[in-house]
Amino acid sequence: MKGESKDKYALVTAFPHELQRDACESLDVLQESHLGYSDCEAFRLSGDVLSIPYRIYYDEPDHSQLSSLTCEQRVILYALYTRHHNGYVRESHVTTLLTYAHEHLWVTSYLMLPIGEYVKEIVEVIYHNRFSLNGDFIRTFFRENPRLYRTVQSRVASYWNCYYRRKYPEKQHYVGFQLLEYLNSLLQ
Repeated sequence: MKGESKDKYALVTAFPHELQRDACESLDVLQESHLGYSDCEAFRLSGDVLSIPYRIYYDEPDHSQLSSLTCEQRVILYALYTRHHNGYVRESHVTTLLTYAHEHLWVTSYLMLPIGEYVKEIVEVIYHNRFSLNGDFIRTFFRENPRLYRTVQSRVASYWNCYYRRKYPEKQHYVGFQLLEYLNSLLQ
């Protein structure tokens, strides 16, 4: 469905069932976009199946729109914008979302996905804030989604090999592998 506008309210499935009302309120502030969002990938989370888009193409709401939302509704938008097509926007929202990582299990899914992506600066933000992550939430998320963890590990290796191997010839010096080592210590 690339190139076609999709119903933005279908994104409500990117959040746990108990947040769907807040998610709808949050989605109200999104401006219509020709592209909207790309295909979604499904993840399990405590009995729910979240369909998280790979990328969204909505412009960021302005501060006046955000001020009308509750804290929970703003966190929903921060999470959604970690999937934005612009890496700088993703990085900004990952940074903000990390402040909620200890409070909400569902936030973990939005913080684990960028680890397996090519923007090293986002991986660095997560690594430098790794102690903000909730180890119990990470264990729960990856135990329910073991294939995703293997995919994240493979992508870290692939992107290192493709983009960062020259700068970091020894894998242990690349932040993606450092973050995986930290996550592995939590999963044991």
